Amino acid sequence: MKTSRLPAAAAAGPGGFSLVEVAIAAGIASIGIIMLFGLLPSGLTMFRDSMTVSVSSQIAQRVIQEAVQTDYDVLVGASGTGSTPVVKPWRYFDDQGTERPVPQDAIYHVLTRVIPASQLPSGNAAAANASLATITVQVVANPYNRNVDLLPASATDPLAQTVDPQGGLPFFTYNSHVARAR
Repeated sequence: MKTSRLPAAAAAGPGGFSLVEVAIAAGIASIGIIMLFGLLPSGLTMFRDSMTVSVSSQIAQRVIQEAVQTDYDVLVGASGTGSTPVVKPWRYFDDQGTERPVPQDAIYHVLTRVIPASQLPSGNAAAANASLATITVQVVANPYNRNVDLLPASATDPLAQTVDPQGGLPFFTYNSHVARAR
């Protein structure tokens, strides 16, 4: 009678992983997952910050475009000439960049300031062009509707009546120029 012999590997028992090997693999996988969870808060913070920059840029573009389309005399207000800034009323926008009528519904508060006569880059610092207005749009991320502090009014300070950086609220500043068309 003829007997067949099994290979040595089959005779030793079924193949697989030992309990120690499985425990080590599970430990390595859990360390990797814990490290990924540690990165989530910083990733979410970066995403929120990039959304704030993107939406504030869109809001500023909209406000500046509206100013460009406004009649120059209406834009600069009653002062018409000089370097005294004209501060427009606050405007409010939600997280999608849609204008809201009241600050309670808003995430972004927008301050628009117009300097009717802008300085030209020339050797004469006193020469201001009465037909060129500088528009400064400041978009403040203010979801909790806190009070926004402004720098005091001043005839010599170019930053007068803008958002105070010491106020603790993040803001973005955008500048543009508008010229008289006639």
